[in-house]
Amino acid sequence: MAADSAVDLAGQVDELNERFAALIADAHPEILRTFTRRFNEKYGFIPENGAFRERAMATVGGVLSDVECSARAGDVRIDDSHLPDARAVARAGWDECLSPADGLCIAVLLLNTMLATLTGFVATDQELLPCFTVAVAALNESISRHLQAVAGVSAASTLERVHRAQVEERRRLARDLHDRVGEALAVGLRRLDLQELPGRTDQRGELSVSRDTLVEAMRRLRVVTSDLREPPVASLEKALIGHLDCVRASAEVRLHISGDEGWAAPAVLDEVFLILCEALRNALTHGVPQLVLIGVEVCERELSAWVIDDGCGFTPALAAVGTASGSGLASMRERAALLGGRVVVSSMPGHGTRVQLHLPLPDHHDAEEGRSAH
Repeated sequence: MAADSAVDLAGQVDELNERFAALIADAHPEILRTFTRRFNEKYGFIPENGAFRERAMATVGGVLSDVECSARAGDVRIDDSHLPDARAVARAGWDECLSPADGLCIAVLLLNTMLATLTGFVATDQELLPCFTVAVAALNESISRHLQAVAGVSAASTLERVHRAQVEERRRLARDLHDRVGEALAVGLRRLDLQELPGRTDQRGELSVSRDTLVEAMRRLRVVTSDLREPPVASLEKALIGHLDCVRASAEVRLHISGDEGWAAPAVLDEVFLILCEALRNALTHGVPQLVLIGVEVCERELSAWVIDDGCGFTPALAAVGTASGSGLASMRERAALLGGRVVVSSMPGHGTRVQLHLPLPDHHDAEEGRSAH
C-alpha cells in the first residue's frame, strides 16, 4: 500500500509539473509580447539591427525554455547552449548604444515580466506552488548565467573601446603636432634659411619675424600638450593669405577661392586650412617648384580644394609613412577621412604634383548652427 501511495504521489507531482510547464509554454507568445512592449516603452526605440533583434529574442526564448524544462522536471535544469546568443547580443548591444547597465535593467525587466506571469498561475491554483518555487529558482539561475556571459563580453568590449580611443587620441596628437607645431617650425626655419641667400637685406626685420614665428610654434605646442583646442579659422581665405605672408615662398604662389564659405562649418574650414598648409609645405620643401596654385571651391554640398605645383614630383607609392613627406600625406588623408572626404595625390618624377581634396558638406542649416555656436 505504501508503495502504491508513493507511486500515486509521484504521479500527481508529475502531473502538476507537466501542467505548470504547459501553462508556461502556452504563455510564451504573451510573455514575449509583454517584454517587447515594456522594452520599447523603456528605451523608446526598436533596435534597427535585425540580427540583434533575432539574437535578443533567442536569448529571451532560452530563458523561457530553461524555466519550462525545469518546471517539467521538477528541478532546476539550465541549458548553456543559449549563452552564445547572449554573448552575441552583448556585442551587438554596443552598436545599439546599450551599456552594461542597460543589460542589467533589461534582465530585471525580463525577470519581472516572467514573475508576474508565474505568480498569476499560482494565484488561481494553490496546488502549483511547489512548481512555482522550482520555476522561480530556474528563472533566477538562467538569468544569472546569461548575465555572467554578458559581463565577460562587456568587459572585453570596454577594454577594446578604451584601446581604440587611446590609439585615436595618439593619432590626433600626432596630426596636431605635425600640422600645427611642425608647420610653424618649418616656416620659421625656412625664413632663417633665406637669410643665408646672397643679397638679402633688412636682416634685423627678417630675424624678428622668424622669432615671432618660432614663438607662435611654442604657443601651439603648449596648446596641443595641454589638450586645448585652437579656435577654428574665421575665414579660410584670410587665414590662407596670412599664412602665405608668413611663408615668404621663393616660388610664385597663386591663390583662388570661390563659393560661399558659409556652406562649410568652421571646424571643416579649419581642417581644410591645415590640409592645404601641409600640401603647400610639402610642395615648397620637397618639390622646389617655380609656381604653386592653391584653389578652393565651396559648393552647397561639397568642398573641393587643390594644391598644384610644377616641381620635381615624386612617386607616391614610394612615399613611406615615417618620412617627413609620408607622415604629411598620412596626416592629410586622416584629416579628410574624419570628415568623410578623401585626399588624392597625383605625381610623377619630373612632372610636378597635384594634391586634391574632396569633402562632402552637410546641410547648409547644420553649418550655420555650427558657425553660430562659435
